[in-house]
Amino acid sequence: MKKKDAIIILAALLAALALYLVSQISLGTKASTVVVLQDGEVLMRRPLAIEDEYEIRQEDGSVNVIAVEGGAVYMKEANCRDGLCIRQGKMKNAAKTIVCLPHKLVVQMEGDAPASDNSDLDVIIQ
Repeated sequence: MKKKDAIIILAALLAALALYLVSQISLGTKASTVVVLQDGEVLMRRPLAIEDEYEIRQEDGSVNVIAVEGGAVYMKEANCRDGLCIRQGKMKNAAKTIVCLPHKLVVQMEGDAPASDNSDLDVIIQ
C-alpha cells in the first residue's frame, strides 16, 4: 500500500467517525412536539406526551394516519403508492424526519419550545 492510499483511507475513516459522532449527538436531542407540514405550511403541532392518532386528509383524496405512542411518532397508514413513509419506522428524537413525498407531507419533531397559550394544541388541518 502506498502512502497516498493510507492517507485517503485514514481521511475516510476520520470523516466517517466525525459523521457518526455528530449523528449520536443529534440523536440525544430530546423532542417534545410533533409537527406536521405540507408544502412548508404547518398543518398540525401536538405535544409528544399526548398519545393519539391523527388523520390528515387532503382535497385530492390523499390520506395519512400519524400515530403518537410511547414517546415516538410514526406513519401508521398512507394511501400513497410507494408506502415509503410507513417503512421509515418510529421516530423518537428530533434528528429524524418522516417524509411522504407523493402527499408532500413532512412529520418532524422539535425540542422544547417556550411556553405559549394553548392554541398550539389544536389541530390546524384545513
